[in-house]
Formats: sequence, structure tokens, C-alpha cells
Amino acid sequence: MQANAHNNRKVKRQNRIRILLLSISITLLALIGFGLWYWNTNKNVIIENKLEKAITKNNDGLYRVSYDDMIVNEEIGSLMVSNMKLWVDSTRYATMDKEGKSPPMLFTITIPELIVIGVKTSKALLDKEIVGRKIEIRNPVIDLEYTNKGKNSRHVPTEAIYREVLGNLDMIQMDSVLITGAEVRTKNGKTGKRIIDVKNIDVALMDVRVDSAANMDSTRFLFAKNIHVNVANIGWPSPDNLYTYRAENISLNSNGGRLSVKQFSVRPGLSETAFVNAIPTQEDRFNFSFNNIVFSGVVVQRLLDEYIQADAMTIGGASFKVYRDLARPRDKKNRVGYYPHQVLDDIPIRFAVKKVNIRNSFVEYKERNHITRQSGKVQFYNVNGTITNFTNDKKASNKVMRAFVNSSFLNKTSLKTDWTFYLFHPKGRFDVSGTIGAIDGQALNSLAEPMGPASIEEGRLNAMSFDLHGDDYTMDGNVKMLYEDLDVAILEKDKGATETDKKFLTSLIANIVIKNSNPKGNDAVRVQQVHLARNTNRSLFNLCWKTIFQGIRGTVGIRPATAAR
Repeated sequence: MQANAHNNRKVKRQNRIRILLLSISITLLALIGFGLWYWNTNKNVIIENKLEKAITKNNDGLYRVSYDDMIVNEEIGSLMVSNMKLWVDSTRYATMDKEGKSPPMLFTITIPELIVIGVKTSKALLDKEIVGRKIEIRNPVIDLEYTNKGKNSRHVPTEAIYREVLGNLDMIQMDSVLITGAEVRTKNGKTGKRIIDVKNIDVALMDVRVDSAANMDSTRFLFAKNIHVNVANIGWPSPDNLYTYRAENISLNSNGGRLSVKQFSVRPGLSETAFVNAIPTQEDRFNFSFNNIVFSGVVVQRLLDEYIQADAMTIGGASFKVYRDLARPRDKKNRVGYYPHQVLDDIPIRFAVKKVNIRNSFVEYKERNHITRQSGKVQFYNVNGTITNFTNDKKASNKVMRAFVNSSFLNKTSLKTDWTFYLFHPKGRFDVSGTIGAIDGQALNSLAEPMGPASIEEGRLNAMSFDLHGDDYTMDGNVKMLYEDLDVAILEKDKGATETDKKFLTSLIANIVIKNSNPKGNDAVRVQQVHLARNTNRSLFNLCWKTIFQGIRGTVGIRPATAAR
């Protein structure tokens, strides 16, 4: 039952995208086609009645069309229409709703100015063809309303889709169709809540041809040989209104197969303290942005199938920050099935990118300790990585995704990791190995003191490596840490105190127990074998860290720590 519900939700999301793209393109071109055809055959006197009848006939009377003014110049073959509007007939919609025939989506289109230049009138009159130089649509506003009614899916014609656009015509051909300053707004018809706004959209369709021959031309996209799309920004809130999602400066060039986004960001609406107080349990607060995202080798013809196929994706720089307060109680959610490579399947659009390049990025995990009430920051600078076979396509022949990531840990030493994700594995299998370079022990106190709580008085980490294998429930492997002259101080907070201080006796005992070097003298290097049962309430990264930390504790001889919050 849960699987069926999940699949139904995915179908709804996929069809929203399909309906959005096809409805906009078909409706705009249909308006243009019908308008030009009835202008050439019936002239100004009866065009308004004919145009409205043509549109209402094809949508069961649900929509009405109007405009303020129309100027026709037959000598140069031009047409100018002002304030053209297509809207829902509320009376007809109420009738359809009672009959259980409500469509899943309603739309209203307002076009302040529509200009057609260079139409060959003789072609339209004799051959039922619209042939011209340019159509320009200025500042249209498209409002889409999801009714949450009707069928979950909508059959969209594929082979004969061009017939929906042509109507009674045999062909529409234009050198260019330009849409400038467009805005698309979507909302939930049931709640009235705005879903997403897309502003300042510019579209240039070059060498547009709508007929049976062009429909069979696989090199065309939305009936055009080449398309340039520029979108200034898209913004929408998260379902819980805690975040705002935003994409800026989106550009698509179909000829070069290039899709770029200047920035995609997820911004929290509340400060760290306010965020913690707004939710009843522990939860990560995210604040991140991806900059200069470029897809190359995009197969644009597949975009209408909700499928992104590309040779490469490059992220020019990213900032990824996470904050958590451990004083809040944990939730009881079972997170099995929520590893990064498992949640790819929840993305409504299918994708297959051969290679992803990540450049010059920054990652920070900030944690406020429940005892010290201080915050420690785990930071990774100059993050550079490569991901191969980045896909959520279950039909892909290669079902192994690799990620190679290099960074500067705390901006003081190198960290190199190699991840292998087994896509669609029933138990979420993955492997990770890595190495950490040399670092002075005191440089780790920015983490050890607030999160330990402990202070490293002396010592040096010479190198560390790990090789781990995990799934939904366990992780196994080995950890090798080479260090020397380790001396620590245990920190505690006295009752009523606001800060922690060093406890002499506890620290003395700890240093007696701790093995202060590896290797020690002529002894063999100690390699710690590790096995950890996953706390299924925690994430993949928590499992990896806890397993590595188990290896560190075993290497230095510290007894297992109590469970972290």
C-alpha cells in the first residue's frame, strides 16, 4: 500500500511538469494559429466570435478568450493584438465539477501584446498554411492552478501532438517566435497557496515549423530547430515554510545542448536559535547554495519526457552548512532507505549524467553540545570531487556510482575519500575508503573541547586511513591511525558553572589508560578492526563517523563512549 501511494505521488509530480510544458506551448501556439487562420479567412468583422468558438469547441466550453484591440495590415501581413486573455468560465467549471469531470489543472493566460510580422496571406487563404517571419509575445502571465481533482495522470499525445496545435490548418511556419518577460505562477486551487513563481522568462524559438514532417524530425524541440531560454529566477517555499528554494539565471541553448544555472540555493527563514525552538525534536538546519551549475551535452529532446540526459554537470562552487543542537530530544523516525543514493529515486525527474564535477566548495557541520552548550565546527575547505554515473534510472546498465572527493580538513590537512554506491541495492550497500594527512593534535581542539569535552595537550596525528563497507544496518572494516606523544585533558562542567574546566585526577587516569603512540617503539602498527550496528534513527554520515571513531577509541585504548544524543 505504501509503495502504491509513493508511486502515485511520483506520477502526480511527473505529470505536473509534463502538463506545465505542454499546456503552455500548445495553448500559446493554438491561440496564434487559430487567430491567424480566422483573421485571414474571416477578417476583423467576425474574428472575435470565430476565435472564441474555436477555442471553446476544443476544450468543452471551459475557456473563454477576449482582447481589447486588433490592428491588421494586410499589405505587409502584420497583426497586432493588445490585452489578449484566455480564462476559465466559472459557470462551466462548476458544472463540470458537479459531473465529476474537473480537469487536474486550470490555466489563465494574459498577453498584453502579441505581434505577428510578415505573414503570407495567400498561403493561408489557398493552402491552409500560416507562413511568416516573426511572432512576438510580450510580457505574458500564465497562471496555473492545480485542482487536485480529475485523473491522476493525463494522456498527452506524442505522435500526433502537432494536430492539437494546428486545428484546421495544415502547417504553421515561422522564422522565429519570441516570448519576452513572461511569468508563470502556480498555486494549489484547494488551499489557494502559491506553489512556485517563475519570473522574467525569455524564449526564442528559431525556425519553427508545425506539421506532420516536422513532427517526425527528431532534431526539433517544441517544433523549433533551435531554442534559447533564459529565466531570471524561480522561487518557492518548502512545504513546512522553514526554507525558501531559489534558482537564478537559468539558461538553455538547444543547439549546444547546454543548460546553466547561476545559483541554486536553499535558505532557512529562521536563525539557528529560532529554528531549534520552532521544532519539537532535533533536526538539521540547512543553509546551502550551488553556484555556476553547467550541464553540457544535454539531449534537449528528452526534457519533455521529464528526463535529463547529459554528458557532464559542473558545479563551479558550493557552500553547504548544517547546524544541529543536541540538547533537543531525538525523533523516533526510522531512516532506513534514506541514504543519499537511495533518495535519488524520490526525485520526480529521471536523470542520467555521465560525470559530475564539483569545484572549490565549502562544507561545514556545526554541532552544539548538550553538556558544554558550546558549538564545534567540522569544516572542509577547497572541496573538489568527481561523481561518475550519477543517475536514478533503474533501466541503466551501469548500477554503480562512484564519488572521489578531496578537501582540506579544518583547512589544516588533506582528506581524500573514495565512495562506491550500489544503486538500487535492496540493502543500500556502499563502500568508503579514505586517508587523512598529518596534523598537530592541538589543532583539533576546536572540535575536541566543545564536542568531547576534552582537550589535546600534546601529540601529533601522522596519518590515518580507513576502509569501510556498509549497508542499511551495519558497517565493517578497518581503521589505521598513526600518532605520537598523545596527552589529553578531560574537561567537565561543575554544577552551576557556565564553562568547563580541566579535571586533574580524571585527566591523569585517562593518560595512564591511553596508549600515547602508534606504533610504540619497535611494536607493530595497530590496525583496528571495526564493526558497528547502525542506529537506524541516524544518517549514513553518522554511521561512517561513529565507525571511524570506534576505530580511533580502540587504537588509543579508550573504553566505548556512551551513546551520543
